[in-house]
Amino acid sequence: MKLDCFPFPSAGKPLALRVVGWLLIAVSLLTESGTAFLAGVVLVIASTGRDVVIDGSLVLRYALFKIRVSDVDEILCLSELERGRLVKWMTPLILEPFFLVLSLLILLKRGAEVSMLLPALLYWIAMYSEMLIFPLKVLKERLGLSLLVPLLVSLPFVLVNREALPAMLFVWGTGTLSLMNLLLRDGVVIRAGRRSYLLLCGDSRRLVGVLANAPQDD
Repeated sequence: MKLDCFPFPSAGKPLALRVVGWLLIAVSLLTESGTAFLAGVVLVIASTGRDVVIDGSLVLRYALFKIRVSDVDEILCLSELERGRLVKWMTPLILEPFFLVLSLLILLKRGAEVSMLLPALLYWIAMYSEMLIFPLKVLKERLGLSLLVPLLVSLPFVLVNREALPAMLFVWGTGTLSLMNLLLRDGVVIRAGRRSYLLLCGDSRRLVGVLANAPQDD
């Protein structure tokens, strides 16, 4: 049975591939190595979550591999946690902006103009800062404001340097889609042994009900 969910690379092999992929991309910017950049992109894509299915047990399917999760110990719905700060559970949400900012700083050191990179840097910092500062429930309730704040922080610097506008249209578009995808879905953490897997689902209650009735592997 296919569920309306997809996994984040939040533990084990997916997280390791994600980290290595971003490291290769950062190294490629320093060394101007096309091979390292391509290898990094492949690893990042490989660790991207595709979907979640029930096939005897819970199966998390990523772009190029899958993980079977048996003996689920605990299910946590982030939207129901009073202190459900994203920083505690969503390691990739800290990982991605760290390497994005690192990549921008590397480009800056290599001679790129500050005025071209600063709007993007401020946008990502503002976007992820609000996710670290405010509970998930608050961001969901104020969706429009959550989307606008990062854009408004970076907009004055784009107006000063119009040459940054084409790149910022891409940054704004991808950032807004990512944030909407996060806030319009339910975050669910599946704990199995020492590892925790983060899923984003259209209906977390349905996932909880399905897992409660799913047979466990021996």
